[in-house]
Amino acid sequence: MTSIAFITIVSFLVSFLCVLTFRPLAIGFGLVDRPSVRKQHSGNVPLVGGLAIYTAIFLSSFLFVPFDAHYKMYLISTAFMVLIGALDDFYDLDAGLRLIAQFLIGSLMVFGTGLHIDNLGSIFGNGDISLGFIGPVFTLLAVVASINAFNMTDGVDGLVGSLSINSFLSIGILALVSNATLPMELPAMFFGAIFAFMFFNLGRFKGGKYKVFMGDAGSMLMGLSIIWLLTFGTQGEGSFIRPVTVLWIIAIPLLDMVSVMLRRISRGISPLQASRDHIHHAFLQNGCSNHKTTIYIGLISAALCCVGLVTELLAVEEHIMAGLFVALFIVYNQIMLYQDKKHKMANDLTTKNESVV
Repeated sequence: MTSIAFITIVSFLVSFLCVLTFRPLAIGFGLVDRPSVRKQHSGNVPLVGGLAIYTAIFLSSFLFVPFDAHYKMYLISTAFMVLIGALDDFYDLDAGLRLIAQFLIGSLMVFGTGLHIDNLGSIFGNGDISLGFIGPVFTLLAVVASINAFNMTDGVDGLVGSLSINSFLSIGILALVSNATLPMELPAMFFGAIFAFMFFNLGRFKGGKYKVFMGDAGSMLMGLSIIWLLTFGTQGEGSFIRPVTVLWIIAIPLLDMVSVMLRRISRGISPLQASRDHIHHAFLQNGCSNHKTTIYIGLISAALCCVGLVTELLAVEEHIMAGLFVALFIVYNQIMLYQDKKHKMANDLTTKNESVV
């Protein structure tokens, strides 16, 4: 078996070279993120991170991964996901159209391979919950939710990359410890590819002159890939992760998405409407820089992933872990509601002062 370190290095190098190759092409074609009221960065930034990461995964797969029906369908599904993401980056697709595309692509994974969530574990403490015939539909909803959860976190340099690395590392560690049948090459390839992208995204290469963004192509690729691995890891005879642990492995994207949607609905606006009410906005509004925001949220995510890892390895009862996660969400949502109120008061005061002037 090829060493995990070697696989990671190869994927890193391929992704690194792809960014350098795709960046001038993106500038020529206009595949760039332009500054706006919601996007307060300097200059037009190429949206090639996701394309580079997928290309690294695709090419590295031919070297390291044994292709079976499941993996072929994974590559096909993610290829369509990256395509839709790139089109969204270029044309700014309607949210409804993007959602339809996500459901169709998710269907390839669920119905094209028969891979779906059937067992939710003993989350209520009274035995495993089997979904039966609604399993495929539930899985499809979970796939779309994961895609959008990671897509919504992509608002600060390095954030979605950091959160994704935490999730891939967690899955990889559990697979190693459990001697699982999961192809370890995929988490290793993603780790290397994302790490290479972050050199450019965080401005660590050539003083930031080669800065790129991941784009929707990348963030949606992260969501689809992580839920695919988690579904594979929690179901069937070869499972090595309890379903409740999934909540902790993707805690920050999940908490943020559910809280944002509930708070938007309570305000009478569409849950799909863009707004500055995500966790990274809260940090920025409280005076944190972009880099500090990424570091703080990344560390919180890592801590929650560690909770999942430790409780999984110690076999803490599933209903306890589910209850703790619900309590965590309640606390998180209350903090974000307070932040919304605080931000609204600050905006109202600013508007009042401007009207007086």
